[in-house]
Amino acid sequence: MTDLDQLSTEFGSLFLRMHRLLDRRMSASGASFARTKLLMYVHRHGPARAADIAELFSLAPRTVTEALDGMERDGLVVREPDARDRRVKRISITPAGKRAIETTEPIRARLVELIFGTLDVQERAQLSGIVEKLAVAVAREEGDAGLACSAPEQG
Repeated sequence: MTDLDQLSTEFGSLFLRMHRLLDRRMSASGASFARTKLLMYVHRHGPARAADIAELFSLAPRTVTEALDGMERDGLVVREPDARDRRVKRISITPAGKRAIETTEPIRARLVELIFGTLDVQERAQLSGIVEKLAVAVAREEGDAGLACSAPEQG
């Protein structure tokens, strides 16, 4: 294994461990990280289409539909017809959904503080720069892949 492979594996492993830890902490409070991410997205960006959510989170449309069904049953979101296209449903957060975020957000914020708070100001700045540099490399490769696999846009 090369140094780059090792670094990539360690970075991915850390991300997954943090994700699982956050999910366990939220689950102990009766929530789930997956539900909370979806609620936060709808809350921050306004009514969204299920297709947009599926694409953003790299999920199968059926997975998103099933998750939304459960969240709608629990009163966390509502589906409403799109004003411009009656075939499309827009997902909006309900007051109960906002309360669910208010319950889970302090858990997430505390865990972020505990983990990233171990870094001093200089280390945070270094990490921020490193993450930005990696994000630029990923964006560049996404652009290359998009050019190599370009398909006609559908309107």
